[in-house]
Amino acid sequence: MKRIVCLVLLCVLSSALPMSTPSTVIAADGIAAATTEFEQGRQFFQTGHQDRALATLRTFVQRYPDHPRAAQAYILIARIFSKQKRYSDALLYLERVPSIEQNPEARLLRGYCLVQTGATAAGQAQLKPLLEQSFSPADTQMLLLALADSAVKLQQPLVSLVFLQRALLHAENPAGLLERAHRLLQTRLDDVELEEAAFMWQGTAIGQDARLQLARRALGQQQREKARQLLQMVLASPVTFPYWQETEQLLQRTSIDSWLNRDSIGVLLPLSGRYASYGELVKKGLELAVREHNRTRLPVRLVYRDTAVEGVTADQLVSSLTDDDKVMAIIGPLRGATAEAAVTRAQLEMVPLLTLSQRPGLPQQGNYIFRDSLTAKQQVQSLVRYAIDTQHISYSVLYPENRLGEEMKRLFVDEVHQLGGEIVDTVSYPEGTTDFRQQIQTLLWEDHVVEPPPKPVDPEAEQPESKTEVEKETPELEYPLAPFHALFIPDYADQIGLLAPQLMFYGIKDVTLLGINGWNSPEMVKRAGRFLGQAVFVDGFFVNSQEPEVKRFVELYRQAYHEDPTILSAQAFDAANMLLPALDDPHIRNRDDLRRRLAGLRGFQGVAGTIGFDALGEAIKKPYLLRVKRGKIVELQ
Repeated sequence: MKRIVCLVLLCVLSSALPMSTPSTVIAADGIAAATTEFEQGRQFFQTGHQDRALATLRTFVQRYPDHPRAAQAYILIARIFSKQKRYSDALLYLERVPSIEQNPEARLLRGYCLVQTGATAAGQAQLKPLLEQSFSPADTQMLLLALADSAVKLQQPLVSLVFLQRALLHAENPAGLLERAHRLLQTRLDDVELEEAAFMWQGTAIGQDARLQLARRALGQQQREKARQLLQMVLASPVTFPYWQETEQLLQRTSIDSWLNRDSIGVLLPLSGRYASYGELVKKGLELAVREHNRTRLPVRLVYRDTAVEGVTADQLVSSLTDDDKVMAIIGPLRGATAEAAVTRAQLEMVPLLTLSQRPGLPQQGNYIFRDSLTAKQQVQSLVRYAIDTQHISYSVLYPENRLGEEMKRLFVDEVHQLGGEIVDTVSYPEGTTDFRQQIQTLLWEDHVVEPPPKPVDPEAEQPESKTEVEKETPELEYPLAPFHALFIPDYADQIGLLAPQLMFYGIKDVTLLGINGWNSPEMVKRAGRFLGQAVFVDGFFVNSQEPEVKRFVELYRQAYHEDPTILSAQAFDAANMLLPALDDPHIRNRDDLRRRLAGLRGFQGVAGTIGFDALGEAIKKPYLLRVKRGKIVELQ
């Protein structure tokens, strides 16, 4: 009996015990292979093969999301994406790291990426507690520089300098950090903050630089003795300092009496070469404004420099205008590459510069830099706000495969998303395309149909006769509705002349077409005007506007030059008229006073839509919205 009981128990126990099976062996081999795959990806990362590391590690986490090394793989992938400046992608992988494995390295990367993507306050809050952690030298620099960047974005320039000074203590090559501090001291600190910086970091390169900037401002305010004392303190210090030459040049200038000509404005334009015709248009607008001013006010003169002269750089021309001609301000340049060098030098010389270039980022170079030009972003913002206000909810984009098309498409998509609209599709076409059938068919996918927005009533349009009940019940359309309310096409008038009839022919009929300033051409109306009844486009100047200041400007321009003004002439006219009243004001004694006047300009009635300047020096504009009506381009009321 006991034997039978023992046999039964043995059988039960045997059935409960795990048995070695082929599947168990395979699972163990799989874990080992997965670990090998992770180590291979990490080795690729450590040896600088970023693309191979990324491919290997992403495959690893897809196959083995529950592997013990998965969190480490997510962090390495985030590092690679952050090095590639794909910060949003890095954040997606960091979010997959379990909270229990969120180590200091993961929090550092997350905070860094948040700062880079614009979530500045959240990024700073993530990073600050990590200051007590121990990191590698490279990660320590990442932490300190991310905190410095976040402080700048949050309007905390002195805090940013604190982190830059700490970063300098660990830097093998401090030149780049000192350049960042130099630009920060030049552009972001007021006089009180500069005094504080000079005191806090006395005996350091940042403290020396703070004194140099205080001297610049004192000289700009014609306080030569104060500037001389500060500069002599800088030169007497034994601290290593990369801006000795600038210090000596400023000290020389303090000995020059009455060095500002309050009746002079410098102008940087291409007056020869292939772009001379554009420079001539700007020159006409400037001289018209000065001519009108000088009839009733103290005369002001324009001092020109040709930016097309070979062997002479834009920064040299700026220095010539500020030092030799002692101008109060500079208008120009017109072209982007020249403007980049000019604004850098103008900020250094502390002379207000009002550029007419569309190159992105110019006003951000410093507080002495302003821009009066219709930018791509301003065009897009005006169009999208109009479309949203008129109940257009969904949008597609048809754009050329060039730099303008790509940039306009990106800005448009971002603006639509920001205002709560829907992007249905974005379709591109090669430059020079004449047959758009394939692109239009791609836009007209059939499983996403929306009702058209209500059409605004035009009181001037001819009203159709009333329909019978039978006619009302009969559908008017024999084609499917497009899957979007509006179509944005950022191209020029010659291409729109080819494209608009094809849009109608292939079925895109009841949508609003949105266009850029390149549409504003009588030739486009002649070629395709009857296909543009629902089109709205934007421009910075409209010669037939009924605004009183525009009508007066056009009349004066036609009398002077026997031709119609262009947007370049209009923007130049505005630029001059923003500066001229300031030169008449006895309270504007120096360039710094003039800078403050421009920075605070509001309510200006510019013929090119300019109202004033924002905090960065970018023109605040009200672009003209235009449409085609009865074979003519008219202003949208």
